[in-house]
Amino acid sequence: MKKTFLLLILICFSFNHLIAQQKISVTEKLASIGKIYGFLKYYHPEVGKGKYDWDKEFIKYLPQVLEASDKEFLSKIYSNWINVLGTIEKCKNCVSDQLLFDKNFNLSWTQDSEIFNTELKAKLKYIEENRFQGENFYVTTEPVGTIKVTNEPVYQNFSYPSEEYRLLGLFKYWNIIEYFYPYKYLTDQKWDSVLTEMIPKFRSASNKEEYQSLVKELIAKLDDTHAWISFDNEKPKYLPVKISNIENKAVVSGFYNDSIAKINNIKLGDVILKIDDLEIKKETEKKSKYIAGSNANIKIRQTYNEILLGKNSTSTLTIERNNQIEKIKVNRYNFDDFKYWDNPTAIKTKSINEKIGYVNMASIKGADVSNIFKSFKNKKTIIIDLRNYPASVYKLLSKYLNSEKRDFSKVYSPNMDYPGKFRYKENLQTGIKNKNNFKGKVILLVNDESISKAEFTAMAIQTADNVITIGNQTAGADGNIVVFEYIGGYKTAISGLGIMYPDKTETQRKGVKIDIEIKPTIEGLKQGRDEILEKAIELGSE
Repeated sequence: MKKTFLLLILICFSFNHLIAQQKISVTEKLASIGKIYGFLKYYHPEVGKGKYDWDKEFIKYLPQVLEASDKEFLSKIYSNWINVLGTIEKCKNCVSDQLLFDKNFNLSWTQDSEIFNTELKAKLKYIEENRFQGENFYVTTEPVGTIKVTNEPVYQNFSYPSEEYRLLGLFKYWNIIEYFYPYKYLTDQKWDSVLTEMIPKFRSASNKEEYQSLVKELIAKLDDTHAWISFDNEKPKYLPVKISNIENKAVVSGFYNDSIAKINNIKLGDVILKIDDLEIKKETEKKSKYIAGSNANIKIRQTYNEILLGKNSTSTLTIERNNQIEKIKVNRYNFDDFKYWDNPTAIKTKSINEKIGYVNMASIKGADVSNIFKSFKNKKTIIIDLRNYPASVYKLLSKYLNSEKRDFSKVYSPNMDYPGKFRYKENLQTGIKNKNNFKGKVILLVNDESISKAEFTAMAIQTADNVITIGNQTAGADGNIVVFEYIGGYKTAISGLGIMYPDKTETQRKGVKIDIEIKPTIEGLKQGRDEILEKAIELGSE
């Protein structure tokens, strides 16, 4: 009798435990429909052709998903949804032995037995194996290989949408990153966990400010200096200074316009403690989670810049200068007022001494390159300064620097036939066979102002016969930018191509390879010294 009683208790316990296991939380249900929405959008042939108003489909099925009490109920909803979308023919071209970059690829969730039943898992696997192979209605590729988001509905007055549309916006963005962002595998936080973290936050957002802050937080989780979002077209005003994170302080490290900075009594090496009544350190701690940056240093610098931007034309800075705390009144300006990109007085090249020539990559154009090497033909060293944003002249430079053609970059781009996987392109090369190339030393200067095209150019110049790279960690954002719209018409951006060195060393987040690390100091800036250039001159003079 006792044995029978104990057996009954054990059976009841096991049954209740099984039922409890099958219960699915609201966040799990929402994560599942978010993933199903994106998977079918990019994988199902009929959905991919644009036959359905896919956002309306999501809105239609969302209440049913929320009502689902367990995985069987939930799986039945998804199976029925898939059934009405149309028959999927066997794919004849879906098997490929092509070498693909698959570090971003993850469809393991489609086989999650905790969420989906056996029938649904089989349907999802079948869709993957017989996926859409035509031109997708919602996304295509540009000639360079980056994606172009297409045919998304236009939503007006979406500064604070209803909960269902807040979730729809989250799922749209999450899936674009899931399938087409080349650096998803490098983010600090796993992209799956970003979804489950952000779902309850987006649901509970109570006003426009909170909602837009959450969108910024979402985008910051890409850990990509190229990533940003703009919620309005109003251009902010700028202080005339460049700010760097030096010795863990917000330090004036350069000027957008020397003359305007001088008028405002701002000097190199000034440590900014406050702007108006805002303490820079506290504001940085508060705002950094909303600012995208590929590495810690660039993220802090980007946050400093965000804090110093504003709509007001004047501000008060509290600064530390010569061990004294001072307050100075400063003006903000439209960026165009600085004439930063069109400065007629900017140095293109100069002869530092008999042995060393200097090239400022911010100022030279293709037409200048031939004359540069003619004027420097007797130099023993050429210093190439890439602490800026250059023109596309790396191929011309390499013709003079390299004795032969060399690989400098491995590139991978989204594979539209298998979303989530990426195709390698042929290695990019630079230089030509040239026995009369420059035989001296080439010293390349980089720092945290070297971003994107500057980093790409640095990789090319690093193939020179005798090159040394000096400086500090670059921005770690390589590859063409993709701009698309977040739901509501807000412009947003990400890095669109995967860029590596030929040996597959990553530049994203890490920055370019550096041989000798030199970081500027506050004391050096106050003295007007360029410590990176000083080291280059020292090496070039040996």
